[in-house]
Amino acid sequence: MRHAPPLVLLALTFGLAGCAQQEGEGVAGATASPPGGRPTLAAMAERLPATVAGFTRRDTTWHEQTRAGLGVAMDYDGPARSAVATVSVYDRGQADVPNDIDSAALQAEFTAAVSEAVAMAGTRTSQRIAERDRSDVEVPGQVPMRCATLHGTYGRQEVQTLVCLGPAAGRYLKILITSPARQVRPVSPMPFVVD
Repeated sequence: MRHAPPLVLLALTFGLAGCAQQEGEGVAGATASPPGGRPTLAAMAERLPATVAGFTRRDTTWHEQTRAGLGVAMDYDGPARSAVATVSVYDRGQADVPNDIDSAALQAEFTAAVSEAVAMAGTRTSQRIAERDRSDVEVPGQVPMRCATLHGTYGRQEVQTLVCLGPAAGRYLKILITSPARQVRPVSPMPFVVD
């Protein structure tokens, strides 16, 4: 995970790129999107790939059912479980997340996502992590995703976490990928973000 590989981001954002509401799509009732509106969370979750850049989709957690605005999170396992990833799609109660990575809303949400990842590590007695760098990852045909690379330790094991955030069909798309810094079978996280 020295340089976050764009293939994973690309794969996921391409999966979500097709999330524009299709005529007649959606379930009648509260979960349906208005014509021309953003797709439902269920539609977005369904369009995420089962496998991407060697990662396999596992559990889906519907946070929206208990706390409005928190959306849905999908977990992925890397090749030979050498890495883990979580993809979250949510809106924090905003009717339409701006489609501009430099907007105040996306900048604030990105800062919160990085802070949350660092703080979460701080709650574990054997884990320490700090931000190393930030970059924007170009996603063909989409708005770029902003990413931060975090480095630290989990016990004696050096770990790296890639935190990426961008807009997707009127919602936030957040991707977290964590793996050991030194792996028997190296995993490059950027293909997960870009594919």
